Amino acid sequence: MRKSYFVLILCAVGYLLSLLSRSCPTVLVDYMALDFAFTPQNIGYVSAATMFSYGFMQLPAGILADAFGPRKILIIFTLIAGFSTLCFAFSQTQTQVIISRFFIGVGVSLSVISITMLSLWFIPQTFARANSILCGISELGPVLAATPLLFVTQILTWRGAMLLMAAIILGLTFCWFFFIPEISPYQTPKKEKATFKGVMKGLLIVVKNKHFWPMCLWQMVATGSIYMMINLWFIEYMQKTSSYGFMQLSSVISIGGTCLIFIQFSVGFLSDMVFRSRKKVLILITVIYAVPCFLFVFAAGHLNYVMFVILGIMFMCGVSGSNICNTMVKEICPKELTGTALGLFNMFYPLWTALTQIWFGKILTYSAQAGYDTVRSYQMACGLVLLSAVLALVCSFVAKDTYVFSHAEQQ
Repeated sequence: MRKSYFVLILCAVGYLLSLLSRSCPTVLVDYMALDFAFTPQNIGYVSAATMFSYGFMQLPAGILADAFGPRKILIIFTLIAGFSTLCFAFSQTQTQVIISRFFIGVGVSLSVISITMLSLWFIPQTFARANSILCGISELGPVLAATPLLFVTQILTWRGAMLLMAAIILGLTFCWFFFIPEISPYQTPKKEKATFKGVMKGLLIVVKNKHFWPMCLWQMVATGSIYMMINLWFIEYMQKTSSYGFMQLSSVISIGGTCLIFIQFSVGFLSDMVFRSRKKVLILITVIYAVPCFLFVFAAGHLNYVMFVILGIMFMCGVSGSNICNTMVKEICPKELTGTALGLFNMFYPLWTALTQIWFGKILTYSAQAGYDTVRSYQMACGLVLLSAVLALVCSFVAKDTYVFSHAEQQ
């Protein structure tokens, strides 16, 4: 059991670094714009490059974890992330920045592999709580990507901050290689080698499961829209629709991310111990997340700092729904297909993030050219966020409650 929690900590650190790597453009955007003469649309492409590769690698990463074991794949992916971050730190042109960020997205796809790893080290009745701890610790990533990263960047420059991140990621690779065994106590070694036919058969089982798709769509639009804002546009939105400075507004993400840590810790316990339901918790989270999405559109230009903090917490609370959906997907699919199911599940939201980051920038550019003022431009762009919230609400109501699947023996 002690080794299981050590695995949990390493998985959480890897997930944290994944979120930190994806969120850091929020703070680095001004520095990169200065060094590389980026326009708002170019900046959208930089962040989108990471999210596109991250999204496309989710399914392959999950399949590889099922076929060859998550430990081997975690080592490979952390190496890719570490060396790509080094390349990003030494980039000299816009093209080099975009290419290195693309490969960072490949490397930080380890998040789905980390959850697969947990499924092998924790029994079904405790997986939801272990997953909550994993997600809670990982939410330090967006917190560190705000004010703390800004301070480090001011001391070391943005290149020095990225070099430090690369060293930490490569250190994690060392830990996976030397301290974690290949087989967990709850895992039966595979007797047959993975084949292409077997992989396709497993993928088909997941795809044909009708209960999988509402959760997958929820993850795509809700989590995708949240990271679209947090990774790139949220501080810009607040800055352009109010009179507050960058440093003060970066604290909104830090405060929201800190609260989200405790929310993430709690959702697994709430669904197991209080509501005894996954679906009820998911609906509650989605409603809380949808309120600020509405206000970002219709109250833009009228929000003060305290309101930004409250709405930021509510908006980021939506990420905890991904925690519940991860658990639901794991519970409706065969254990040996956990990686494949989670890989497919996590594949679409980064693509939604990337696409909406680009659309958001295009809407701002076109509306400014059409003569709209800044506030009106951001209202129009935030329509993407409101659309995502409406779709997420629909999905939360039609999703299948899976609590009974992991607690049948206890009942």
